[in-house]
Amino acid sequence: PGWREGGCLMSAPKLCAIDKESIHRICSGQVVVDISTAIKELVENSIDAGAKKVEVKIRDYGLTSVQVSDDGSGVDPENYKFLARKHWTSKLKNFEDLETVKSFGFRGEALSSLCALSKLSVITRTEKDATAVKLEYAASGELKSQSPTAR
Repeated sequence: PGWREGGCLMSAPKLCAIDKESIHRICSGQVVVDISTAIKELVENSIDAGAKKVEVKIRDYGLTSVQVSDDGSGVDPENYKFLARKHWTSKLKNFEDLETVKSFGFRGEALSSLCALSKLSVITRTEKDATAVKLEYAASGELKSQSPTAR
């Protein structure tokens, strides 16, 4: 217990764990601190996917939407459900792999953070796919829906 002004006894606040969703949102604000960081992360994803052309469109200074399109390799269908999960990456499996990473992204945090802070959808198509697919993700990074779309 501590003493309040005026001599009143006050009890110390009780410690409790922060729920996982709140932790994810709080920590995501450290990865993606503003619109320009969000754009940087998305452009780096495009470059890591081998894109030769990257186009960025923003609406209302990025407050309404940020759209990044590229001609990269796309996402393999078997990876759709893992794409925006925190700490899921194709770049490394353990700490020692850091020595050999030759890409911008490798921690599996950018898309997960964008999910926590905004509504994330991805339109992707690999060379072997006949049509593109629109993927929509929940704030947790879980795949909410997928549907065929034009690209």
